[in-house]
Amino acid sequence: MWWVKVLALLLVAAAIVALFRGLGSLVRGESADGRTVRALAWRIGLSVAAFLFLIVAMWMGWLQPHDVRYTERYGEQIEQSESTAPSSSAEQEDR
Repeated sequence: MWWVKVLALLLVAAAIVALFRGLGSLVRGESADGRTVRALAWRIGLSVAAFLFLIVAMWMGWLQPHDVRYTERYGEQIEQSESTAPSSSAEQEDR
């Protein structure tokens, strides 16, 4: 589901924008107005919303985490061709 990824990226991008808005108001000295605190509160809220959305999306099956082991998939060895197999240091010395 492509819309789940787009929504997650939008939430993260909005959190980054709020972070830089807070930085901008801090540098300009507008922290007395409460703009810095407000922008950082928005950033925290958006970050928590993105995290919770990812958890719910995985729970609902919209997103599926993948395995980080590149030599196995679902606990089974992946057959690798010669060009994609990682070479050992002994093989590199022969070349």
